[in-house]
Amino acid sequence: MKWLLPIVLTTLTACSEEREVSYTCPTDANYSEAFLDSDFYQGWRTLKAGEYPRENCKEAIHYFERGVSDNAVFELSTLYADFCSGSLDQSLLDHSSIYLSEKLSTGVDYDEFKWVLDLALCNSPVEQYALGQMLLNGFITDQDTEKGIYFLSLAAHQDHIQAQLALAGALEQIGEQDIAQRWAAKAHSNLTAGIAPPVKNAE
Repeated sequence: MKWLLPIVLTTLTACSEEREVSYTCPTDANYSEAFLDSDFYQGWRTLKAGEYPRENCKEAIHYFERGVSDNAVFELSTLYADFCSGSLDQSLLDHSSIYLSEKLSTGVDYDEFKWVLDLALCNSPVEQYALGQMLLNGFITDQDTEKGIYFLSLAAHQDHIQAQLALAGALEQIGEQDIAQRWAAKAHSNLTAGIAPPVKNAE
């Protein structure tokens, strides 16, 4: 799958410059029927109906929690369950290839990988975080610290707490301690404020 990323990211060669990138967001035709019938996709559609990223988390969370039992959408379901809930079972993250940046037994399905690429370019913070982590750590893709930080920063600016923490760590690694400390403080502030409040499981 490494061949896909350079093709998709050619439009972002000037990503460090402040300029708008033109990109057509994906349609249902881009994905398999099984993916479109998955709990993850139903949860994502529920979430997307809101006016801001976490507005419909309470309605969508049970889809994502069911999706983690489906290997074909495990990674995306875990990313979104974590995004929506401040109390996600940590063991799920410990089994996520994207969070750990290493291929585990579940792996990353083709539809999931393509979804991350597509949605990251459509300003979705969850996928921007995922792609940033993958680029930063060279997981599935070639390692690219600059682009990794770029995508993490896009997600961090949309109050994605994991992205803020990852961005702080990445900036510290390249010697940007002051900015790193500001992002770490922002993440701590968001956690304290409960920006992703715990959501109870649906009965």
